[in-house]
Amino acid sequence: MAVNNYNTRQRDEIVEFFNKHRGTCFTAKELIKNGGISVGEATVYRTLSRLADQGILKRFTDGKTGASYQLNESEECSSHFHLKCEKCQKIIHMDCEFMSDMKRHIEGSHDFFVDIGKTVIYGLCGDCGRAQKEDK
Repeated sequence: MAVNNYNTRQRDEIVEFFNKHRGTCFTAKELIKNGGISVGEATVYRTLSRLADQGILKRFTDGKTGASYQLNESEECSSHFHLKCEKCQKIIHMDCEFMSDMKRHIEGSHDFFVDIGKTVIYGLCGDCGRAQKEDK
């Protein structure tokens, strides 16, 4: 069966939304409710899934809120770990030697090969963490 990869107005509208919000993750519900796009709910879910399958968006799941999506700005995104803020949904790319050492340690000491492009550590970014401390 052939896969339809043609562009539609709805697809273009969703891609443009993510282009305007680079570096930010959104769930389908957030996109529908607050995205300011004129795309039906079923089309949003279907299009987000297709865009993730095509590698245009990255899909993140945390087991709580369902999938969230972010523009996949480059293939380099699959070569490092990610941090995801559970409050503001910000993604931080971890291009550091410590994480490379950790990956080598896991492979060498535990005989396990991590798919680092899909590996996400969840917590709070600095801004949200400080705000939470101030609220206490």
